[in-house]
Amino acid sequence: MTEGAVVVGGGISGIACASAIAESGLDVRVRDRGRRLGGRMASRTLRDSGTGFDGRVVDIGASYFTASDPSFKAVVESLVARDVVRPWTTAFHVAGPTGIEGVSTGPLRYAAPRGLRDVVETLAAHLADVRVDDEVGRVGVVDGRVIVDGAAVDSVGVCVPAPQAERITDAVPASPITWEPVIAVTCVFDRVRWIELDGVFVNDDPVLTWIADDGRRRGDLAPVLVAHVNPVLAAVHLHDPASVIGPAVATIQRVLGLDAYPDWVDAHRWTYAKPLVAREENYWLDDALPLGAAGDAWAGGPRVEAAWLSGHSLGLALAERARG
Repeated sequence: MTEGAVVVGGGISGIACASAIAESGLDVRVRDRGRRLGGRMASRTLRDSGTGFDGRVVDIGASYFTASDPSFKAVVESLVARDVVRPWTTAFHVAGPTGIEGVSTGPLRYAAPRGLRDVVETLAAHLADVRVDDEVGRVGVVDGRVIVDGAAVDSVGVCVPAPQAERITDAVPASPITWEPVIAVTCVFDRVRWIELDGVFVNDDPVLTWIADDGRRRGDLAPVLVAHVNPVLAAVHLHDPASVIGPAVATIQRVLGLDAYPDWVDAHRWTYAKPLVAREENYWLDDALPLGAAGDAWAGGPRVEAAWLSGHSLGLALAERARG
């Protein structure tokens, strides 16, 4: 007797995988080690900041997402209709050594008024069996059957970054792809003290790569900035993320021309923030077993859209294999 399908990981890739399986009429369970769903589309709620913004949600993982694939665009349009997602911007500023130098235009970026985690939780709302704070210990193969923590299952989708997957299974091929770390630094000010902007790509800087105006991103115009620390610097400070706060704030001040120091500041580390490159294939699936892997290291990522496409495609493939 097996336990149905299991998806390891409650980020957007895992939820897309589980949804495709469930929509095929099969039982599926999502298991995530975090306290809430979201993965790297994470948001945090400000608490004990000593400011008037306690209770406000801030995006500290992915900054935004785009949509070009028709199937993902349909999902995004449904989320827009439900006010989960909103079109944000097509233009970001660009900064160099002397500060802001211009504006760069690109595809439409989407954001979420209640934080990007809300996107994942909304997409998971129809799933019957979603378990958080439920870390998977081992995924393996015994006598030709896929086993999760000692129990046989119908199929497994491993939808977590490859370095995390390698800790729980050797049934999925090891990945040669390197993953970059990031430390996200959140700054809360008393008021907006910078020029009108949505975000800034910080080029050729040893401290920061990106600054987002979270108030404009979320649509409430709160004086909150979120900056991403250069991966090289982040790697050195992963053991003590708070140690990058000083240089990060100083760089924000230089780039945006600020004299004021934030009223509250915090740092959060992402050990596996994004892969340096991604495979063009949508996912990996074992030649014979109902076992696969997906995420933003597939489908030409790293992008939120790529993670969804990868998980969705894997879920369809696992459901097809289950039907025989």
